[in-house]
Amino acid sequence: MPMADAFRLLLPIRLVTVEAEIRGHISPGDERITDILQRGDTFRILPQGARPDPEHWLEISPDGIQIVIPPPLVSPPERRQARQPSTVFVRAGPYEVSGTAHLQPGSEADLVSRSTHPFLPLTDAVLVAPSHDPETLDVVIVNLRLTTEYRVV
Repeated sequence: MPMADAFRLLLPIRLVTVEAEIRGHISPGDERITDILQRGDTFRILPQGARPDPEHWLEISPDGIQIVIPPPLVSPPERRQARQPSTVFVRAGPYEVSGTAHLQPGSEADLVSRSTHPFLPLTDAVLVAPSHDPETLDVVIVNLRLTTEYRVV
């Protein structure tokens, strides 16, 4: 497959782990990134600037991911559920994220839900990273298992 064709199938993604920030590309097919993360299986990303040869792909485990800035994707209407929008603040290591979580009513403090579905997407999010200006993003996905602070504002 020519390189131009390979890159057409890839979408940009940014991951923050305890050790590093990784920028690269992913080929999620028709799956939402949140679904891939919730499943807990390892997935592959191609680091930014790398050729799409098999040896350049990285295997990533969702367990170590604190924050994900996913590729732009609009979920099909049939996958959306009625949810209550709530403003949320999260701290993960030195990062702070605030945005709108679309929660099921009453689930704000549900620890069981947080343990079985730890990845929470926040829309209209603001990401504050150390030594950087605040960044406004359409979606930021946070791993609630790796947060030091989580509150519904």
